[in-house]
Amino acid sequence: MRPTRRRSWVCPHCFRNVTRAQIAYVCVSGTAACSEGKGLTSADPRTGSVVCRTCGRTATRLRCTACGARLPEGYLRTPGKLVALAGPVSSGKSTYIAVLVHELLHRLGAELDAALLPCDDDTMADYHERYERHLYEEQHTVPKTAEHDGGRPLVHRLGRTRRGRFGRAREQVLTLVFLDTAGEHFTSRDRMEAQLRYLTAADAVVVLVDPQDLSGSPLKDQDGVPGRSGEVLARVLGHLGGGGKVTVPVAVALTKADLLWPHLPDNSPLHRTRRPGPVFDADDRAAVHAELQALLNRWQEHQLDARLRRFCTDYQLFALSTLGTPPQRGGGLGHGGVVRPHRVEDPLMWLLHRFGALDRGQG
Repeated sequence: MRPTRRRSWVCPHCFRNVTRAQIAYVCVSGTAACSEGKGLTSADPRTGSVVCRTCGRTATRLRCTACGARLPEGYLRTPGKLVALAGPVSSGKSTYIAVLVHELLHRLGAELDAALLPCDDDTMADYHERYERHLYEEQHTVPKTAEHDGGRPLVHRLGRTRRGRFGRAREQVLTLVFLDTAGEHFTSRDRMEAQLRYLTAADAVVVLVDPQDLSGSPLKDQDGVPGRSGEVLARVLGHLGGGGKVTVPVAVALTKADLLWPHLPDNSPLHRTRRPGPVFDADDRAAVHAELQALLNRWQEHQLDARLRRFCTDYQLFALSTLGTPPQRGGGLGHGGVVRPHRVEDPLMWLLHRFGALDRGQG
């Protein structure tokens, strides 16, 4: 692979633009001088390692000197596309993170012939303690993210080798950044600008919307949730576009689709499952998008789709169910404690397609 000629990279932890001089190889040999940082050596994308100036050992670990966080292996050569997550209160961000990562690790990764790698040990430990333990071991819903909990982003690298023309292989990488911020952070423009820098650094954004939060939805009266999704979406788009058009792909996903199923006809495309494999099904994508546009129109949620058409150059509507059934009172899972997600990967599949990471001739 040819060395990159980039002048700067976006750190997936602090979301700052950092130059080559701000990315360093760190020696982890264990000597005192090296652990104090005296072994730092400026990173060069043409090499995968350097010799530590202090102890003489080979160093391969990269670090952003702006925030001190570890960078993924191969980040200089293939920084990948940074995908961020947003959503208001009760939209299900924590559960979505828990289920999507689990699916990529245990089912979807093999189906796509793709590897999901955590950036560091902290990401692995945080994912297990904050998400996986509750949902898959204790069979209980993931606790709501506290407003004061800034948290540390979970950074994963999703890579797959795409076969292009003449069978030539090319590695495609998505850098998935899951910063599980409280939905309250989206309630004002000032709070977003202060705390959600990762949105403007992203190459694509997934916005989650709770259908119970839409005023015209048949589910509206079930929980009495304030109808703020439209307002939050408008703030996110304004934050991304800076007053102009949003130029990155935006996936808007209605969560808790299992609550909608009884209100849909049997032939609704929202009942269907995705065709398996590393395939982008354009016909299915168009049918789901059109069905959701019709639903929004029926619910008199004209503004939601109108804002997307007005402010986005590239957007799609999705419907998914992270658990497959509503949780029980007290937070226990239905289906006998088994998570049965429905189309949680659809936004990711669309983004993989948009970024050219699916094989030619397969959709």
